[in-house]
Amino acid sequence: MLSQVPRSRMYVAAAVAALVLVSVAVVLIVRHPSGSADPGSDSTVAAAPSSTATPSEKSSESEESEESEPGKPSGDNRAVGLKAEATSAPGVTARLARIDSVQATASLPGEVGGPALAITVKVKNETGKKLDLALGVVNAYYGPERTPAVSVASDGEVPFPASVADGESAKGVYVFQIPEEARPVRVELDLGNGADVVVFKGRPQR
Repeated sequence: MLSQVPRSRMYVAAAVAALVLVSVAVVLIVRHPSGSADPGSDSTVAAAPSSTATPSEKSSESEESEESEPGKPSGDNRAVGLKAEATSAPGVTARLARIDSVQATASLPGEVGGPALAITVKVKNETGKKLDLALGVVNAYYGPERTPAVSVASDGEVPFPASVADGESAKGVYVFQIPEEARPVRVELDLGNGADVVVFKGRPQR
């Protein structure tokens, strides 16, 4: 038993020494963390953020600039005034020769009588050949919501002739039931055969 006492004391001394070394190591690590930057590099780490926009920011700025870009036509910018002349195809022009306020009388199913506009559309042909008008269609709308106007074909409507010779003009009269207070009025002319749809828009005097 006496011979074992010194050996146990040696074990205790070794354990105490190891504990002291671990404590010293912990203190050193806390005071000087691994990989920390030296004082001279602080300005680099805390540099101000770059002013270069991120891809999402660039995309947003691009969309805003496109939306606010002046002079970009919208769908309604093709419309001309009620008294203007428009071109539907090379050598083909159209205008509203007259707009008359009338009281339409409905006599066919689906028609509505009452305040209406009789719109005379004039088409001029300068294409160098006969112009087919058989597919010509005139539609009218009114109000900010572009409410379709009901055609009153039985009361004074005179459609385009089947064709018009080169150098000549042709007329058609189309009657639409449109409330007197309705503004604005939109008239669309589609001559077919690949021609552009001509749009007239404005506030007719009634």
